[in-house]
Amino acid sequence: MLGMRAADWLAVLAFLPLVALAFHPDICTTKPKDLPLEPHCIYRKPDTADPTQESQPVPEDPTQETPPVPGSTNPRVWELSKANSRFALSLYRQLAFSKSHESNIFMSPVSISTAFAMTKLGACNQTLQQIMKVFEFDTIKEKTSDQVHFFFAKLNCRLYRKKDNTTELVSANRLFGDKSLAFNEMYQNISEMVYGAKLLPLNFKDNPEKARVTINNWISNKTQNRIQDTLPQGALDSTTILVLVNTIYFKGQWKNKFDKNNVFVSDFHVGPSRHCSVNMMYQETKFRYGYFPSDHVQVLEMPYRSSDITMVIILPSRDTALSEVEESFHLKKLTDWLNAMEETTVSVNVPRFRVEDSFSLKEKLQAMGLTDLFSPEKASLPGIVEDSSDGLYVSDAYHKAFLEVSLILMTSHSVYMCRQRSGLKLLLCLLCRVGFLFFSFLCPLSTPPIQSRQKATHQEPGSVGGFFR
Repeated sequence: MLGMRAADWLAVLAFLPLVALAFHPDICTTKPKDLPLEPHCIYRKPDTADPTQESQPVPEDPTQETPPVPGSTNPRVWELSKANSRFALSLYRQLAFSKSHESNIFMSPVSISTAFAMTKLGACNQTLQQIMKVFEFDTIKEKTSDQVHFFFAKLNCRLYRKKDNTTELVSANRLFGDKSLAFNEMYQNISEMVYGAKLLPLNFKDNPEKARVTINNWISNKTQNRIQDTLPQGALDSTTILVLVNTIYFKGQWKNKFDKNNVFVSDFHVGPSRHCSVNMMYQETKFRYGYFPSDHVQVLEMPYRSSDITMVIILPSRDTALSEVEESFHLKKLTDWLNAMEETTVSVNVPRFRVEDSFSLKEKLQAMGLTDLFSPEKASLPGIVEDSSDGLYVSDAYHKAFLEVSLILMTSHSVYMCRQRSGLKLLLCLLCRVGFLFFSFLCPLSTPPIQSRQKATHQEPGSVGGFFR
């Protein structure tokens, strides 16, 4: 048994794209009381109410939503979905402010949350509290942190076990641990049972480069070769003891496919003084659409053939910079937009594109309050290896994502005019020729489909699958 001290580190990976979960027992049908979810430490959310004081009404926060829970949905799974959405927006702001306005941003928040939930299994003390807070897990009404893993399992069942020939949405997790160490049995059991993450022993100590290649090859295989060379040379060394990997792969067919004959070349304005030529896809059909002049945006929902998954485009008005929209953007505003949208005929012009983004999460998460986990002196991760070694910490966290939008599919792989037709009908236009936001929502948790031409009574974004700027 090696004694692990300050030189030891833990690499946590969260990636977009992947495949299949296997739970023993079947996590989708098992009840919480029948699962041995007993991590090394459990965080109990403190009750902040003072019993000696008369309760006072809490002022309403206009940026927070209090949506009703769909009747068929586990309330805590719904809350986990909302927590992930709040975390996603917080992380997006960190990325948006750290990059130039002309830079693309693409990420998979649910992938990142899953990887750090697996890390939380072995965390204690302030490290555990910070993970609960930064990832919004402490907003779930269940006060103990161990239940978060059960709700993740149920959420995964809703997302990844639905059978649909028109879409592929698959996820896989893996633990890569140094073969010289004995890892905590409970940590391994919960990781495999809840997240499907089996442990594969590797020789980090004697051959970290070979281990790096092995991990990169596994990721490439699980993402159909779309994501390669995730770990750069030097990312691992002889002090590495464990690498956690989460991957998600999505490929979906548009409900309303674009005609290959309706593709034209157009300028796309990346910034005030920079533009490039893109292949623009065009179609005119019915979509859920909304124009919100006070917020200076148009919002369009483009569904996939699977009724569970949808893409939402947020397009700033002509004289509004994307950065202005980002600065005032929050989850309740997005929810209000979705509720107000109506089905109508829209002339849609969307660019064909593919984007790949990769970045370190360390500085962004530290800025959000997750500091102890990355500190050799402060990190508390005693529930990962059997000897509960001090000095174990996360050296860095990497995220890599790939997206491709085309005529038929989305794979998570110069004069224009709006024409009027018979009857002098007004035709709404959505022309994406400037920078825009788009969200891909994994929505098996939303309300039933909205009836044609009827205003939504209530619609909520589920787990956010991707952000693009």
